[in-house]
Amino acid sequence: MFFSKINGKEKKKIVLLPHIYPDGDALGSSLALLLFLRKLKHDVELISPTEYSDFFKWLPGSKEILVFSETTKYLVEKKIEDSDYIFFVDFNNYSRINPLNKFLLVAKAKKILIDHHPYPFSFDFMFSDPKASATSILVFRLISQMNHLDKIDKKIATCLYLGIMTDTGSFRFPSVTSETHFIAGKLIEKGIDINNIYNHLLYEKYNENKLKLLSKALEKLKVMEKYRTAYTSINSSDIHFYSYKKGDTEGIITYGLGIKNVVFSVFFFEENEGDPIRISFRSRGNFDVNQFARRHFGGGGHKNAAGGTLEKTLFESIEYFLNIIPNYHKNLIFSI
Repeated sequence: MFFSKINGKEKKKIVLLPHIYPDGDALGSSLALLLFLRKLKHDVELISPTEYSDFFKWLPGSKEILVFSETTKYLVEKKIEDSDYIFFVDFNNYSRINPLNKFLLVAKAKKILIDHHPYPFSFDFMFSDPKASATSILVFRLISQMNHLDKIDKKIATCLYLGIMTDTGSFRFPSVTSETHFIAGKLIEKGIDINNIYNHLLYEKYNENKLKLLSKALEKLKVMEKYRTAYTSINSSDIHFYSYKKGDTEGIITYGLGIKNVVFSVFFFEENEGDPIRISFRSRGNFDVNQFARRHFGGGGHKNAAGGTLEKTLFESIEYFLNIIPNYHKNLIFSI
């Protein structure tokens, strides 16, 4: 059984993998696992397949993250090749970790899933619950089931609380349950500084360059009243002009949903000219953006929040989207 092997005295080589462009829950849950498993004396490496937002670099353990790049790819390959266990954290299919696929497909390690997104791929061990409000909730459950709640210190609690807070919209989303608040309360008991966590997220939301990019995105915002849909974009010229840092485009997509009668918001992002276009989807009501993203954009996520990519130009990606939308007219009109 997986738990007993990790809980035993034999030292294991473990690799933790969050998804590409990891968000607060992906980083919070994987950093908490990193700190916890090292307390059990395992040899643990946290590898991010891409760079992540500078606004999360205050998190405990973040300096230990090995970011995949041309410079580190041989080290990353070696870490994966030598591992006994590989944890897939906050995602459930290989498309969400594309730069590392070629290493993972030949890895002999047992593959462990810890995630709360629907429709998971099959892994050697599945710790999956789509009803959980955050993957950080699952990490707390995992530590509890291993009878190690005493090993959750202030650093681990801070990472878990950040993950829960970001993936629940500061405890506002429908996924929040009594368990969510119960676990948050247990983390608070570890002495975390909630005000400090909130202030970091507030800075992430309102720094100067981010507001300038938001202004540019709002300037481009289009509303398709017939389809109750809003969409906008940021291109490589925009981000270079405004001294972009990782994470500066986070939250732009939510503004579309704030418009009266809009139930579907889409954000197209071109970080560098020639890169795949990243697309974010948000919805209100019954319109399932997870299914939409899976069917047309090789992505996925949750019913009301998902993402995907296209190997097209920004213009072609938007045109592709606009050609698809008429097929969902009835779904969007009767979403709420």
